[in-house]
Amino acid sequence: MAVVQVHPRAMSVVPDSAVGSSSQHLTETVGSSTAISDRLAEKLALLRRTVAGYGPSLVAFSGGVDSALVLKVAADELCDATVAFTAVSETMAEREIEAAAAVARELGVRYEAVRSNELARPGFAQNPSDRCYHCKSELFDLAEPTRKRLGLRYILLGTNLDDLGDHRPGLVAARERGAKQPLVEAGLSKTEVRELARHLGLTVWNKPQLACLSSRFPYGTALTEERLRMVDRFEQALYDLGFQQLRVRFHELPSLPGDPTAQRPAMARVELLASALPDAIRLSSQIVEAGKQAGFLYVTVDLEGFRSGSANLVLKRLPILGAPPIAAAQPTVRPRKVVVAALVIRESDGHVLLSLRGPKQSMPGLWELPGGKIEPGESPEQALIREVREELDVAITVDGIYDVVSFGYPTFELLMLVYRCQLLGVPRAKEVAEVRFIPRHELLSRPVLPADIPLLTKLAASASG
Repeated sequence: MAVVQVHPRAMSVVPDSAVGSSSQHLTETVGSSTAISDRLAEKLALLRRTVAGYGPSLVAFSGGVDSALVLKVAADELCDATVAFTAVSETMAEREIEAAAAVARELGVRYEAVRSNELARPGFAQNPSDRCYHCKSELFDLAEPTRKRLGLRYILLGTNLDDLGDHRPGLVAARERGAKQPLVEAGLSKTEVRELARHLGLTVWNKPQLACLSSRFPYGTALTEERLRMVDRFEQALYDLGFQQLRVRFHELPSLPGDPTAQRPAMARVELLASALPDAIRLSSQIVEAGKQAGFLYVTVDLEGFRSGSANLVLKRLPILGAPPIAAAQPTVRPRKVVVAALVIRESDGHVLLSLRGPKQSMPGLWELPGGKIEPGESPEQALIREVREELDVAITVDGIYDVVSFGYPTFELLMLVYRCQLLGVPRAKEVAEVRFIPRHELLSRPVLPADIPLLTKLAASASG
C-alpha cells in the first residue's frame, strides 16, 4: 500500500517498495525480459553507464514509454536516488495522470506530481508555433525547486533520437536549463526504446505514442480549458470504443452572423490507424455521437490516418473565414537540419581529427569535425560511417554519442549529433581540402565552422587534462 505525503503545491506518492529496492527486485516486479541484439545490448550498457554517471536525478515522467525507460534504468542504477516527477496540467489527459503514478508504483520509485497551470503562462494559451518551448519552460520552473528540495543533481528527459528531427521547440528549453537526455546520449531511436522497454519487462513498452492535448490544435488556435476537455472527452470515448492509437484534432469554425454564443463551434478531425478505418465506418454512428457529446458540431475521420506530429507539416495556418490573416505567424519557425559529426581523438597524444572544407563546399576554407547529413532511411551511425568514408576514404567504428550541439545559423537551426569514433585506417582528403590531427590547444587558432566552436572550445579547455 502506498504512503502518501503532501507537500506545498505538490502531491508526493512514495511506495513502500521503494525502500531498499534493487535491480533484481525491479525486474521481477515488472516481468520477464526478451532477447535483444548485441548492438542494442551495447546501447543499453551505455545508457546504464550514462545514467549512473549523472548521480541522484529527477526524471521528468509522462507515463509514456520513453520516460518510463529512463525511469527504469535510473531506478536500477541509482536506486533510492531516483525520483519520478510529473507536472499535472490542463493539457494532460485525465487517464494519463493515474497511469503515470501506476508505472512509478510498478517500479517502486518515489513519485512527485505538481499542479501546473500552463494556460496562465504568457505566450502559451495563444498557441504559437513555439508553444512547446513555453510548456517545457513551465515544466522546468516546477521541477527545479523539487530537484533542489530533494538534493538531486540533474533533471532527466525521455527525448530519443527520432525526436530531434521534428519541430521540437521544447528541446531548446531543455538545453537552456541543462537537462540531460540519456536516450540521445545512448543513441537510441524510438523503435530501439520500445525494444529495450520490452526487454526490461516494462508494461508500457507498446503503449501508443503520447502527446499533450495542446498538440491537437493548429498553431494560432487559442487554447482554453474547455476546449482541452472537449478533446480529452472525445479521445476517451474513442478509447472506450476499442481504438488505440488516435488523435482528435480540433478545428475552429467561424461563428454564424448574429450568433450570441461566446464559444466558437468546432469540428473534430479524428486520426486513426489505417487498419482501424473499417472499424471507424462500422462504428460511425457511435463515433459521431461521442464527438457531439464532447461538444463538437461536426465529426470527421481523416482518411490519411494517424500521423504523429501532423500539425508540424503545415506551420502556416489556413485563415478562418472572416478572420484577419495571421501575418506574424509566418517567420516564427525556421527549418532545422540534423547532421552527424565524428569526434576522433588520437590516443597517443590526444589530438583531434579535423577536416578542411573545400572550395566547392558551402562555407569553404573552414575547419570542422568530419561528418554530414543523414540520408532518408539511414540511422545516424550509418550516416556517419558513410560520410567519413566519402570525405576521408577511411572506415570508422561509432562508439556512442559524445555531445548534442544546437546552433542557430541565419536561415536555419542546426542540430549536430557528435559521436565518439575510432579510425580503422589512415584518413586522406577525398572530398575535402585537407585532413589532419590538431593539438587541442591549437583547435581555435584556425578558422572553424561556427557550429563547431562551442565543442572545440570545451576540447581546447581540457587540453591540460
